[in-house]
Amino acid sequence: MLILESGEPGAVIPRSDRRVAHILKILKKGRGDELLAGIADGPAGTARIESSDASGMSFSFRPTGQPAALHPLIVLLGFPRPIQANRILKDLASMGASRIVLSGTELGEKSYFQSDFFKNREFRAALLEGAEQAANPLLPRVDTAWTLARALDLLDDDAAPGGGARWALDPYRASLRLGEAALLPSSAGGLGGAASAVLAIGSERGWTPAELDLLQVRGFSFASLGGRILRSETACTAAAAIALAAMGRL
Repeated sequence: MLILESGEPGAVIPRSDRRVAHILKILKKGRGDELLAGIADGPAGTARIESSDASGMSFSFRPTGQPAALHPLIVLLGFPRPIQANRILKDLASMGASRIVLSGTELGEKSYFQSDFFKNREFRAALLEGAEQAANPLLPRVDTAWTLARALDLLDDDAAPGGGARWALDPYRASLRLGEAALLPSSAGGLGGAASAVLAIGSERGWTPAELDLLQVRGFSFASLGGRILRSETACTAAAAIALAAMGRL
């Protein structure tokens, strides 16, 4: 799906733009052709290429309806390095997570938080790419917090009644595997059929004992992804897939 920002229909988008290059080189489309399209965080519809020349392309947009809502899955993630975060956010956006909370952690690298990728919210480009892949223009909400305590406060401020299932990944304090939590009904705190879920995944050095205690106080149970230690991006994708399948969303 071609995703346009709200002010882009009717404007000339330069040939150097990633989307224009893809349309020309991969899709091999030109003036008069139509594409599945959407407005970022807006309606889905059809875009028509109105002009295509050395300066770039312009599009008209015709909305056809509202896209399917994002899944009620929130991922709380310890700040990864920016190149890693780019892949993670793209994948979570394509899978339909509705919210991502990026948190500073006690063992996390503080310089990651101060990078332009996070400070200037350059990660929006990754969200757009994920939404393009999924053919749905809705983007996950992304919040940032210096500490895990503040990240949890952000979650609690917007929590729905009942709070949904809450699971944190930790290979040492885990009482069961996340796949086993997926088999437990939501009435028992499991992921099976849960109306919503929060997954907490630590930074590349993991959680401290104090952070694990805090997660437990704030309603999280602990699970692992088996006996192998995974990279953050692998863990995020695997955990999100398990949770969404258990919730009947995948």
